[in-house]
Amino acid sequence: MIGVLNYRTYLMIPRCRINPLVQRFYSNDFEKKFTDSQKEKILQVINEDIISLSRYEISKVRLKKLSDWLGKNGQIQTISDIKTVDTFTEKLAMKLCNSILDGPKKENNNISKKIKGQILQPSLSERKRQSCKSVLAVYIAVNSVCWVLIDREKYEVNEWQYYNIEYPNAKKLQITDILDIAWDITKTLPVADVYVMKAEATSLRASGSDPNNPKVLGVNLQKAQLVAMIVALINAKSNDVKLSSSSEETSQDFTQKVYFLRPTLPYRLYGTLVGNEHVSTEQTVENLLQEANQDKTTSHVNVPENLVTMFRNQKDLRKDMLGHCLLLALTFMDICVYLNKDSITKLLKRGE
Repeated sequence: MIGVLNYRTYLMIPRCRINPLVQRFYSNDFEKKFTDSQKEKILQVINEDIISLSRYEISKVRLKKLSDWLGKNGQIQTISDIKTVDTFTEKLAMKLCNSILDGPKKENNNISKKIKGQILQPSLSERKRQSCKSVLAVYIAVNSVCWVLIDREKYEVNEWQYYNIEYPNAKKLQITDILDIAWDITKTLPVADVYVMKAEATSLRASGSDPNNPKVLGVNLQKAQLVAMIVALINAKSNDVKLSSSSEETSQDFTQKVYFLRPTLPYRLYGTLVGNEHVSTEQTVENLLQEANQDKTTSHVNVPENLVTMFRNQKDLRKDMLGHCLLLALTFMDICVYLNKDSITKLLKRGE
């Protein structure tokens, strides 16, 4: 028995805790996503302005890790060296680099943040806000799609269209039917740097006394499918997506082109919401067109006479849809692009 015990004791060895060395590998395209001048700016900020780095997209924990790394190893030589800093994934490194290129957030950006809740999804980066030259607002209803194309520099409407959706009589649309409609619409839409839509409801239930009405649920589902397909097609077209079995060919980052604005903002800004009821946009838009015609300053949108005539010649329902789309576009321009203090202050006074 003693021999056995001694044998077991002999086999017992101290346990060693092995800490695996984690090496993060960034894609080969990471460095290629930035020009030489951009790389130089990123490295300059990180190496020479570490104290002010908190103004960019980096958490306090990672800022501390980066600061410790610089103190121990010296300056970062290439932006890919960020991978050697603990917890920095390629996605987080990209976020930091882009925020440095965007520059520290200015004070006038903060005024829009006074509006309660999220007004735009996803958020519009400062670099995208400053670089976009055209904005296309797309307003999707059950039976129609409207769009307004705006030139950012001139604050001018270049296109204002109504697209009627024709449904087969007494025929339930299949997914392929909805996709055909979405494809026809997307082909017709003009190209823009930024696309904006109103944020859709997250529930298919109807409002009112009969929220579970099967017919209304069916219509809402069909509209939700149409919106999702149009968004996907716009993004695929804008990103020039080419699917391939090779992972190297599909490693490009996906850039979101479509932004969703909180639906109540246009109603509040232009006073087309009375209590819980939406009123027609016709008179509001007509007043805007008259004001823009009298005041040619850049604070008012410029709508060419042929588009004004087109709007006035439409029937009431089409006028209302075109009006909703124009107000959506102008709200996005004033609140998110131009950061118009008067418009933002007006929203704050009206409870947003």
